[in-house]
Amino acid sequence: ESDVKQLWLQLRKDEPHLLSDFEEFLVRIFSQLQEADNEKKELECALKKKIAAYDEEIQHLYEEMEQQIKKEKEQFLLKDTERFQSYSQELECKLLSKEQELEQLVQKQKRLEQQCTELLSGKEETKVENTKLKLTNQELLRDLEKTSHELSLAQQQLQVLHEEASRLQEEKEMEVYRVTETLQREKSGLLKQLDFLR
Repeated sequence: ESDVKQLWLQLRKDEPHLLSDFEEFLVRIFSQLQEADNEKKELECALKKKIAAYDEEIQHLYEEMEQQIKKEKEQFLLKDTERFQSYSQELECKLLSKEQELEQLVQKQKRLEQQCTELLSGKEETKVENTKLKLTNQELLRDLEKTSHELSLAQQQLQVLHEEASRLQEEKEMEVYRVTETLQREKSGLLKQLDFLR
């Protein structure tokens, strides 16, 4: 501005006939500058409005996005909650089933332990009983051997008695035969004497 003023003063002093042209030029330049400034301001205003509208649109989109994200998050959480509840129920069912299986296994183990105890006790009782039976069997075998020996002796004695009885029977028969022969001879002799006496 100071340069223009100096130039204007210089023209006024040296070239006054050019002063009006210069002033018109300045007016035209200032007018163009003013128009340019106005256009700039209008552009700035339009740009600000556009930026504001853009910011508003961005804010709107951001809010919509937030709502959408919130909605999807809620849906996801809902589905996740439902899935978790379903999974939790499934786990509870499995846990209950496993607890029942464990209880059955515990009961089975108790039964097996009881059976083992009974078997061990039975084995001890059977062992004692077998020992008793073995001793009894040994006694019976000894008695059988003794009885067999006594029976053998009795059979031998019976054989001896049979032989003695046979011998005595033979001797008795021989004695009877001799006595009979003797009596027969005596009878014959007596009959002869009787006949002689007649």
